[in-house]
Amino acid sequence: MNEPAEFRQNLLEAVDYGLMVLGERVRQAIYDRIEKSHGLKREEIHEKLDVFHEALASALGVGARPVERLIARNLYQRLGLNFTSRDNWTIVDYVEHAKRTAGAG
Repeated sequence: MNEPAEFRQNLLEAVDYGLMVLGERVRQAIYDRIEKSHGLKREEIHEKLDVFHEALASALGVGARPVERLIARNLYQRLGLNFTSRDNWTIVDYVEHAKRTAGAG
């Protein structure tokens, strides 16, 4: 994927924000677990969003859905987009929609 650096930065900051709701220690533990179990570093999330989604679901179970929505809501806010929660969407869907809507991909 070849999106602008600004979009990637906004996405990483939104991920940080969304995971921070769980606390700094838990956020870092999730990043560590995702890297160890899925080989995905924080800086690579934008490239492998599907892997991030699977890793988050593995780590948080049903708790991943509200965290993903929080991440998406924050990303949309950063991009100046209106956020609408969708029942069947994952972080992958939200980010792809944000890219199309913001013209970042």
